[in-house]
Amino acid sequence: MTSAWLLQSHYHQQLTLHKIESLKERNLIKQQYLQSLQSQTNQQMQSLALKIGQLQAQSHRLNSLGERVIEKSNLPKEEFEFNLDENIPLGSLYYPDLPQKIDLTLLEKSVMQISSQLQNNQNQLQQLEFTLNNHHLVNELYISGRPVSGKGSWISSLFGTRSDPFTGRLTRHRGVDIAGYSGMPIIAAAAGVVTASEKRSGYGLMVEINHGSGFITRYAHAESLLVAVGAVVAKGQEIAVMGSTGRSTGPHVHYEVIKNGRQIDPDYYIHRLPS
Repeated sequence: MTSAWLLQSHYHQQLTLHKIESLKERNLIKQQYLQSLQSQTNQQMQSLALKIGQLQAQSHRLNSLGERVIEKSNLPKEEFEFNLDENIPLGSLYYPDLPQKIDLTLLEKSVMQISSQLQNNQNQLQQLEFTLNNHHLVNELYISGRPVSGKGSWISSLFGTRSDPFTGRLTRHRGVDIAGYSGMPIIAAAAGVVTASEKRSGYGLMVEINHGSGFITRYAHAESLLVAVGAVVAKGQEIAVMGSTGRSTGPHVHYEVIKNGRQIDPDYYIHRLPS
């Protein structure tokens, strides 16, 4: 009986030691797992904190870009406000492996704030792009300036009643003559669609452009034509070369501005500034 008791006591002691060792091993595994989890969490927090800094920098760049574009475009600044909150908090809880205190709640709030800022900046820039595109379109369709490119041109005959250079009789001159030299580029005074590019009696080689809203411009006496009917031309684009074709006494462009089917004095459009 004594031997049986001693044997049972021995096995009980061994079992207890085994349980203790198993418990220590489980605690060690648990501790290693928690340390690994904490390390991963800290890395994620560092990455998130870095991302916030990058988002703030991106927001600041967008703000600077928007402000520069507004300044160059002369648009009203009060309609495009690019504000940057550079004091978004990163939190107050301490994590050993992080270089600063981090509060998960405040960190999440910071990300939401910056995301909202970036979305607002994106909306502002999209609106600004739309406005600038419309502004550019208005400029393109705005009839202004001389229909010739380069130096060496002058207005040789104004709009209105004048002595006909061939007969000497008083006649109605329905455009403005701008003299220059053969080969001088003739350019479109505004963007539009070419509705005529042909030889026409009295006009010689001529280009006619429709600008919409009832406005048409006409360029006559060209040496050669560079655009065809149906072509879309930009403001300032070369459309013909100056010559002396048709009823002409020398190299020049006969320039007409037609509004709702009636020739009007082009002088106003020649001397007005771009939009």
